[in-house]
Amino acid sequence: MGRTCLLDSLNMVTDGVATLRKIPPGSFYSIIIDVLQLPTSPSGPFLLRISEFVDALELNMYHEQVFQLPSGTALQTIQVLQANSLRQVLVGTDGVTLTELLFYSCALDRIPPSIGNMPLLESLTISWCALRGFSFDAFKRNPKLTALDLSNNQIETIQPSTSIGEEATLAIKNLYLSSNRLSTLDMTTFAKLSAIRMLDLRHNNLARVVAESSVNWPTMEMLDLSGNQLRTLDLQWLSAPNLGRLILSSNLFEAIPQRLRRFPNLQLISLSENNFTGFDIAPLNGLPMLNSLDLSVNPAARYVRSSRPVLLPMLNNLYVENCALSRFNTTGIDLPIISFISLANNNFTVVPPLVQAFPAMDSFSLQGNPLSCNALRARSELILSGKLILGPPHGSSQNCAAGSITLQNSLSLCCKA
Repeated sequence: MGRTCLLDSLNMVTDGVATLRKIPPGSFYSIIIDVLQLPTSPSGPFLLRISEFVDALELNMYHEQVFQLPSGTALQTIQVLQANSLRQVLVGTDGVTLTELLFYSCALDRIPPSIGNMPLLESLTISWCALRGFSFDAFKRNPKLTALDLSNNQIETIQPSTSIGEEATLAIKNLYLSSNRLSTLDMTTFAKLSAIRMLDLRHNNLARVVAESSVNWPTMEMLDLSGNQLRTLDLQWLSAPNLGRLILSSNLFEAIPQRLRRFPNLQLISLSENNFTGFDIAPLNGLPMLNSLDLSVNPAARYVRSSRPVLLPMLNNLYVENCALSRFNTTGIDLPIISFISLANNNFTVVPPLVQAFPAMDSFSLQGNPLSCNALRARSELILSGKLILGPPHGSSQNCAAGSITLQNSLSLCCKA
């Protein structure tokens, strides 16, 4: 059990059933058919017949406009790929035991109303289709649905729930809504998702994320808002004590959002690829578990500083790569266990005093900076000890157009003379 049976073709008009009966019972978990010949649609009665032999079915191509899951369908998994003509899914009212259903590349423009006829459904994917909107009311009769993937559609709106009871909640833990067309989002729409752990909103057109009332996500672990049009983000409406990862890369932020201390278990924050002209990390004060911070690829950012004292007791890694940094003011910044800082590909001409400010640091990178030869010569002990990383050594000073130094008679490093 657990193996997959691969068939190049299966003709259910002639010897298909006989072929299937030759497969030893219990030998395969799923059957994948490249070319399936049927007297009628490869759904409906065919699914009843095929479920006698396998638990899972994957159709690599589906040409019909309707997909039928009749009552009594005993399959556990159905995956339908390249269903460009598919516009309707009909699920029988009784005995459909499916736990996983996937439609990839289809013409569905709404959540099928009969989805609620699958009470055992745990995972639903409708991706690269034509969905324009939905309401979580569509899943109120799917009490075991924990994974919902509606990514790569055309979703512009999420309608508020109107038929889910006031005290009722949904079981969804992982929700994927990336690559849609959302521009403004009222997060109270997600209020019924009290079990949610991960929300993926990457690559929409979000310019505003607001909430008309408070939202409580006690199990939320990751919120990904990367690839949007956000300039600010105020999460005062959100109670998420276990939020561990906040991904805000590829937006339009010019400053680190305030009120992040509301999330004391934040371990990772990414603000790479935004519009910073400099980094004031003071808003990060009060995050006792923050372990990794990425501020890279902000090409206009010229400095790192803190406008007031900041203590990050668990910060281990700091990445500020591919910016325009020439200053790192360590005053007021306390990083007692920092292990690695990367300032690669910036504009430093001298070595910033990171070692003196952060004695626990194992190493830091200044690779790809226009450091002067005098600056490197003065800090040669950091280079030779491996604490200061400058990239791979150059075999000869002839490879350095602007200048070079040689340490211990063999280590050649490029620099600005």
